[in-house]
Amino acid sequence: MVATKHIVAAGAVVTRPGSEGTEYLLIHRGYRSDWTFPKGKLDPGEHVVGAAVREVREETGYAIKLGIPLPTQTYKVNGNVKDSHYWHAQLVEGEFLPNDEVDEIKWLSYEDAKKKLTYEHDQDVLAAAQQAVATNPFIIMRHTQAVKRAEWSVSAEELSVVDASRPLTAVGRMQANGLVDALAAYGVSKLHSSDSRRCRDTVGPYASARSLAITLEQTMSEERHTEAPKQATSRVLELARSTDPLVLCTHRPVLPSVMQTLGELFVLTDPEIKKAFDPALTPGSFVVYHRNANDLNEIIAIERHMH
Repeated sequence: MVATKHIVAAGAVVTRPGSEGTEYLLIHRGYRSDWTFPKGKLDPGEHVVGAAVREVREETGYAIKLGIPLPTQTYKVNGNVKDSHYWHAQLVEGEFLPNDEVDEIKWLSYEDAKKKLTYEHDQDVLAAAQQAVATNPFIIMRHTQAVKRAEWSVSAEELSVVDASRPLTAVGRMQANGLVDALAAYGVSKLHSSDSRRCRDTVGPYASARSLAITLEQTMSEERHTEAPKQATSRVLELARSTDPLVLCTHRPVLPSVMQTLGELFVLTDPEIKKAFDPALTPGSFVVYHRNANDLNEIIAIERHMH
């Protein structure tokens, strides 16, 4: 039996305010004579949310900011299984110019877009986008891969070097660079990090790319959390009130306190969301809590992106 190839693609349903309500962006691909949403396959090593933003930009010229995830569409293409991941997205800026992939676009009302779409499975995505509300992302991240404690303590020239100075590995630095497009996709504008080096260096590439400051959170370090865990939970509650798209980078031993605090604070619109507050994150993984922009305690959707 010949194994089928698993294809992963990403895209977005881009919206903008219109004179008669919300307008939805559809693209026309001349080489396929179809009307659909901008999307495309991931590049090797590319993060799926970064791919969604890149594909929209390449096919339409538009910069976007991602909102909640929409239903993933799974179907077969030439005998291969294809997963197309979508997000609701807001138009930020840009100008469309016809290109090799897209020769025409239309901004349409919901009903007109529904009639115009070529594929039936796209209508499910459109229907979900129509129900989307404005959200504000709150992201909890575990730092990327760091040098192991035992290796660091042996290699450190001075015994006084504390664990907080333990650096990322080469893989960890690659992971941190790979997070830049993912954080940019959500329009993250505030960076909060444990003051430990491995956390600072995880969000450092994004901070440099966007010229953003990193707010160092001593209470989110392993050492301070062990001494005063209640200070960490109090700080999480403060950060959760922020109206800015925000990321908090911390450590595996601190995550249970963080997630328990958020679990007690946040109200889920869908109580069946699985692993909403599971603290088990691998290095470089993160959880996105899409908070209702009109009620920051109400969670509309949750994404878990695992490395």
